[in-house]
Amino acid sequence: MRDIPGLEVQTHRVEARGADAVIRGAGTQTPIAIEVKTRVNAANVHQIIHHARGTSMPVVVIAREMTDGAREALAAEGIGTIDGLGNICLELPGLLVRVEGAARQPRTKTRATLSGKSSLVAQAMLLDTERSWHVADLAEHAGVSPALAHRVLQRLGDLEIVASQGAGPSKRRRLVEPSALFDLWAEEHRDRSRRYPAFILASATDDVTATVCRNLESAGVTYALTGAAAIARVAPILTSIPVVEVWFEGIADPAAVREEIGADQVTSGPNVVLQQERDDVPLAYRTRRDGVWLANVCRLYIDARRDPQRGSEQADHLRREAIGF
Repeated sequence: MRDIPGLEVQTHRVEARGADAVIRGAGTQTPIAIEVKTRVNAANVHQIIHHARGTSMPVVVIAREMTDGAREALAAEGIGTIDGLGNICLELPGLLVRVEGAARQPRTKTRATLSGKSSLVAQAMLLDTERSWHVADLAEHAGVSPALAHRVLQRLGDLEIVASQGAGPSKRRRLVEPSALFDLWAEEHRDRSRRYPAFILASATDDVTATVCRNLESAGVTYALTGAAAIARVAPILTSIPVVEVWFEGIADPAAVREEIGADQVTSGPNVVLQQERDDVPLAYRTRRDGVWLANVCRLYIDARRDPQRGSEQADHLRREAIGF
């Protein structure tokens, strides 16, 4: 910060009580509190915000690594940020400093990143937040190896998202920060789906949804309705549903599935999008409602956010009304 012309930073003999430094620039003098972290991401950003709200002066967070989502959340709270790439964002009384640092370097893969099979462990805990888990029970429930379940739990324990009780074979883990786990999973999720746009002749969206789901069941195809059409059944919100999105099993042939539901392949203007992933993770924990299979509510949130138009609005509404953390 001292390399910025016209900016002075004093860290010694700071007179303001509780301040770690005083920043002077543009005719202003502002005492600040400094929070230092190795890494700031969705798992710990809420704790930082909670601590900052109890501080009587502006807070600046300094971290070697900081995710884009964490940086945005801190900025929304008026908390300054400085990271190891040289990115600086400070909004202090009478002073605005924004410096764009170096390009982000490819990061080595975090152990047990919450994507793919690892996400099944996270979703299992998010969908049953009151349950305590043995590693073997969680692995069986999630359909993953005990080794993978243990790695995920160990990482979540290190982040203080999961608390442990007991020792040895009787040791149990319990989710204590569901919001942090949910945000971390949403941040680390990577979509590896294959999407197949199609068109079905129908007079209304409800007719399209009913036709697709009925025909998939008649053909014996495992599926889960997602996107706006599914959210309308879980947490209705006033919005149009231009496209019906459906996940279907990875072993099925897309052309055969399209034929089974009576849809034509299109390159533009679809009213149906068929989606599949090889490992069928999006179908995990699907639920039955009103005769239709729906993706689980956590998965619905992830899928809704992908919509570039009103996806964020629908996802936030679903989180408030059906998820609750």
